[in-house]
Amino acid sequence: MSFLLPLGLLALLALPIIVLLHFLRERRRRVPTPSLLLWANLPRRVEGERSRRLPLTLLLLLHLLIAALLGVALGGPQIAGALTPDARHTAIILDTSTSMAAVDGGASRFEQARQRARAIVASTSPGDRITLIAAGPRAQIVASGDDPFLITAALGRLQPGGVGMALDEALTLAEAALDPQFSRRIVVLTDSALPPQPARDVLVPLEWQTIGSNIPNRAIIAFASRPWGGRLQVYVRVANHEAAPFNGTLRLFSDAQVVAEERVAIAPNGETEVSWTLTGRHGALRAVIDGNDALPQDDSAYLSVSQGRPILALLVSNEPATLRRALEAIPGVTVAVTTPSAYATAPERAAADLTIFDGSLPETWPPGAILAIAPPPGSSLLSIAPDVRELETGKPLQQRGRTLEGLEFGGVVFGAVRQVETPQWAEVQLASGNLPLILRGRVDNHEIAVWTFNPASSNLTTRLAFPLLVARTVRDLAPPPLPQAVRAGEPLIIRPDPRTTTLRLRGPNDQAITIPAASVVTLDTLVEPGLYQVEEQRNNATVVAGVVGVNAGAAIESNLRPQSAPPLRAPGNDPGSASNQQMLDLWPWLALAALLVLALEWAYVLRRR
Repeated sequence: MSFLLPLGLLALLALPIIVLLHFLRERRRRVPTPSLLLWANLPRRVEGERSRRLPLTLLLLLHLLIAALLGVALGGPQIAGALTPDARHTAIILDTSTSMAAVDGGASRFEQARQRARAIVASTSPGDRITLIAAGPRAQIVASGDDPFLITAALGRLQPGGVGMALDEALTLAEAALDPQFSRRIVVLTDSALPPQPARDVLVPLEWQTIGSNIPNRAIIAFASRPWGGRLQVYVRVANHEAAPFNGTLRLFSDAQVVAEERVAIAPNGETEVSWTLTGRHGALRAVIDGNDALPQDDSAYLSVSQGRPILALLVSNEPATLRRALEAIPGVTVAVTTPSAYATAPERAAADLTIFDGSLPETWPPGAILAIAPPPGSSLLSIAPDVRELETGKPLQQRGRTLEGLEFGGVVFGAVRQVETPQWAEVQLASGNLPLILRGRVDNHEIAVWTFNPASSNLTTRLAFPLLVARTVRDLAPPPLPQAVRAGEPLIIRPDPRTTTLRLRGPNDQAITIPAASVVTLDTLVEPGLYQVEEQRNNATVVAGVVGVNAGAAIESNLRPQSAPPLRAPGNDPGSASNQQMLDLWPWLALAALLVLALEWAYVLRRR
């Protein structure tokens, strides 16, 4: 016998407590008698002497039995059951990458793999276990247990989608999930359309089943754009995974209208590149190749080109000219100017994405991002020394962080600087000795940067580093725009506006989901190719909306030729436990016995009364 929770046996300490309570409960009984004459000659008990004999009553025995049964039950006792030499625990790793959606032999590869998995589940015997692992861009356990109906239902819910198969992650999950008390094995169901895999040792026997045949495929494996002057350059790369040449038409759509078209001729197992230069304004682009192949998901690619995120910057300054010019030179930034005395009533105060305080500080940090320049002493937000210090000319500066990477501050004279104590929420990005010049951090929902120096009192404004520093600081503080596109199944990382309360995501099938906002939101369920609309909402009102494309075409995914099984070294027999004895839980029976004894005790007490 073994115990799952040995600490539960501490409940047996109730046994001596019950005995003690019965000792204390023992009292002399009053018996009516017509005369005390016959009792006079009995020996008297010494004063203070009490009987130490244990009052063995049926009620005491019942109480002790109930406490003992419950105390042992709380320990989770188990005993070894009958030997089951054929009991097996099988981990099924099912490839759910996009290539499994290819139609091969009248049915998709994924449907064929699903049928094989169902056959494995149907062949199990009573006592066997199945663990189902879906292996797409990431691996996850979707079902596990000895109920074949549960596993079959989970199989029916799975759908292929996502670039790549996380094979190593899936094998690690399988090894950890398999119970060593069973005869273990791993079955991998995949089309083997994988890039070269490194050699790996597997702890249990492994069966690799390749599904599908050598079928041709054409795919758009790269799609990108960039602004060029007042125009837009678009780049497309198409691959032909076939032993014969391919001739087809590549079309470019902008908001459902064909804006470019070109005939392409691709050599066997080759690639070709096409580029266009577009004029006018475009929101989202879609490239389509008439592949007419088994995997139409990678015959189209999607791209969002209107990714500029508008930024409203409120400049609070008595001398805003220099900073205003630098801010207005940043694309997508709109600048509003007010003075420190008029800041409290400025209409842009609540709507500003970035507030820049030049020579002043508010009583509390405002909504959105903040850039504090030459903050004065006497504020509760920052600890600032009242006296100023002159920096030594030519003294080397210590700089860190991507914002300052590549910026040259040699020869810059910062002038007089006040000592600002570095808050716990900030780190120093630029310093001269122990005197910080630039701080960066986050407190609550505020992205904050602090320049302890005054640019107007330095020669920094005459250097090329100044507009670059302003632009990089604004981009670092403001939420970044959405990427133009991501691969299917690749995590989409969104850093919304701090004032956003919810995110609303609408997919190509027009289904929408709402997600609570956080400082960083990661979406890893975008597996269907198409255009996704992302809305940042504040109190159910859309503040910022953007579009991101999700593409299935990739060099590692679009080649549908099955590759050789990776070099996985697995034992021929399960090296795990050979006893295969199932452990039987005793606590339910002990609890039931305690309940029956309790009922017996209740009936006994009622009968005595």
